Amino acid sequence: MLRNYFKIAWRNLLKHPTTTSIHLIGLTLGLTTCLLILLFVQNEWGYDRTLKLGDRMYRVNLIRTTGAEVEKSGITPYPLAPALRTDFADWQKVTRIHADRDLSVLVSPQKVLKEDNVVFAEPDFLDLFDFQMVQGNGKKILAEPNQVILTEKTAQKYFGSASPIGKTLRLGNDLTVQVAGVMRDAPAQTNFPVTMLVSFSSMKTFFSFGIDQWGLRSGGSVFAVLPDGKSPEQYAARLRQAEKKYFSTRDGETSTFVLQPLHDIHFNPDYDGTILAPAISPTYLYVFGAVGLFVLLIACVNFINMSTARAMTRAREVGVRKVIGATQGQLVWQFLSEALWLTGISALLSFFLTRGMLPVVNDFLQKQITAPGIQTSGILVILALFTALLAGLYPAFFLSRFRPIRALKTTTEADGLRSGRVWLRQGLVVFQFSISLILAVGVLIIYRQMNYFRHKDLGFKRDAIVTVGIPDSKKMTVLGQSLRQIPGVEHLSFALGAPTSPNNFGTDMRPDPANPAKKITISLKLADADYLKTYGLKLIAGRFLEHRDTLAISGSIPEEKRRYVFVVNENTVKALGYAKPEQALGRKIRVGINDIDAEIVGVVKDFHTSSLHKPIEPMVMMNLPEFYYSVGLKLRTSNYATTMAALEKAWKQIYPDGLFEAKFLDDSLQELYEDEQRQFSLLRVFAGIALIICCLGLWGLATFTIERRTKEIGVRKVLGASVTGIVALISRDFLKLVLLALVIATPIAWYAMDRWLNEFSYRIDVEWWVFALVGAASILIAFATVSFQSIKAALMNPVKSLKSE
Repeated sequence: MLRNYFKIAWRNLLKHPTTTSIHLIGLTLGLTTCLLILLFVQNEWGYDRTLKLGDRMYRVNLIRTTGAEVEKSGITPYPLAPALRTDFADWQKVTRIHADRDLSVLVSPQKVLKEDNVVFAEPDFLDLFDFQMVQGNGKKILAEPNQVILTEKTAQKYFGSASPIGKTLRLGNDLTVQVAGVMRDAPAQTNFPVTMLVSFSSMKTFFSFGIDQWGLRSGGSVFAVLPDGKSPEQYAARLRQAEKKYFSTRDGETSTFVLQPLHDIHFNPDYDGTILAPAISPTYLYVFGAVGLFVLLIACVNFINMSTARAMTRAREVGVRKVIGATQGQLVWQFLSEALWLTGISALLSFFLTRGMLPVVNDFLQKQITAPGIQTSGILVILALFTALLAGLYPAFFLSRFRPIRALKTTTEADGLRSGRVWLRQGLVVFQFSISLILAVGVLIIYRQMNYFRHKDLGFKRDAIVTVGIPDSKKMTVLGQSLRQIPGVEHLSFALGAPTSPNNFGTDMRPDPANPAKKITISLKLADADYLKTYGLKLIAGRFLEHRDTLAISGSIPEEKRRYVFVVNENTVKALGYAKPEQALGRKIRVGINDIDAEIVGVVKDFHTSSLHKPIEPMVMMNLPEFYYSVGLKLRTSNYATTMAALEKAWKQIYPDGLFEAKFLDDSLQELYEDEQRQFSLLRVFAGIALIICCLGLWGLATFTIERRTKEIGVRKVLGASVTGIVALISRDFLKLVLLALVIATPIAWYAMDRWLNEFSYRIDVEWWVFALVGAASILIAFATVSFQSIKAALMNPVKSLKSE
């Protein structure tokens, strides 16, 4: 019996190739979209889910509150781990790390590479993250200074098939380490995709500042494993005691320790994830999951609409089957088998289409999403069955209800049921276009926000500026002399980094050195005297840093006689309680790094030091040449290629064994919004797919509508109706539905996109014309879709129309 159902269903599908093609394209696109999103969500949700100690592992985060400002960070002071080991002896493990990106690695004089995911770690880090050693004793290696463990892929990249054990590497400028072990590559789904592990004790050589300072935070994090059966809440009181012990709480400034579950790190943007793997908002997973389901629902709506629209053509078929003894249940199975055929073929097509598209998706998302396995294939089968039931159940019951005598005698039975269900088909069309319009509005608003990123005044110049890393600040004077001789270089400045570089130091500012309890969290930017004109900052009070300020802190001068000076931004002036920038001049403050006391000699207009997700924070600028890791060059706009070649040549003469890497500041700024750019591109694709499926359905419905009204069109033409009038008559009903969809979609889209924009401290407004533009475009597309068939029908010879059945 089932075999017969499927055989007849297959014949019916082949009998109507246009309808079948519309169904197949829609369902295949819907299932492929769902499957790709499912694989993406699975990949994101799997971060660090298989670790043995994962359920009891926590990162110790720090929340700093100063007045109305709240800073949440997983970056903590380096002395925190030893302190916690003393104060929380019952914790099973406490370990600290320092993560670093863009680190130059000298393998040989002829081979210098850049390494992105380098972690300085204590021995217990291996136990926490289940890294498997291939060669060497990992914990013993990390207990010794100047030792490194490479992953298998990194060892292959550096030394090929030769054994790496015993070889030496130079990290950065000063740290030489010996390769003492090899471990398995880190999994793709981890917050720590490390490529090499360096013993934490090597930090004393690698880091210029002493790592025993509570006022210094720069890439360090602490992880703890709680005793079995214990929860973070049980340590709340003891953590508050530790806060009071190590941080002051006076003058409205507080520091709070928070234990963040390991599984929360990847899904909590409040704490920025890790330096090696930024966090994502779980909202994006929910949104993309919902988009995938909506795209599939739109395809199912097409199936329902077109199946019920074809009821008139299948009324006699149902009547004949019932007359010869078919029950309603058998007819339901018959029509469901057609849906099963279609979804089965669509599922198979989507499976192979997904496998073919995954390399492109992975390259675009910078992920390592694996091809559908047994589990995912099983989910696809369930999804296909669900789709078949969702798309086929209503048409099956609808068609099987026809009464045989009236169905065989006339089409009144079909027409009666059709007229009673018109509201449903119209409602489903409205639903389809509402979803498509919401996605279209989202695409346009995200595009406008991205355009806002590109053109907003950031408080500094970004055109024609190139930044180049320098391995050794001791040679920068010679490098500067050489670079200034290049005709294409207009200005240059040595600094820790460009204005929006992540290389800033986070520390404290004490407004009153006599009262160390009062602190303000600041960003410390280290730069030379030419930083102002190179990046086009605006000085609004006092003076900027000068070359004589650098001479006043020379290493040849005793520490107690060195004279530091500070330049601050407007937000720092406000934090100090002044109404005008001039009032801050001459004020002495102290910064947490090395407890440097100095007076404020200048104030610059606020400029952005990070992405537009975050507001501008208090910032202090000072000279500190030993931390100038980058040179910024303002270039003349003519002949970039010649200038860049000359830059590389001059740089290589100074650092022959260094890695030359130049980057335009504009490109660096774009990298701050890579996630939003990817989301925009994905949403644009999904919106396009949804619109294609909607138009396919609209085209199919228009075709059936015209088929039913063929004689009416012929009569109207005989009576003098014009082609324009007939096209308007047929298109009017469909366009009304699109207008209704726009009315429904507008408030939903406005609310959703306003919530999304609230994640940015600097954002555009959601304006009315966006909805008007999307509405006009959707009406035009819908009209073009329907009018194609309408014009064809209107141009038909009325004699043929009146003869047609």
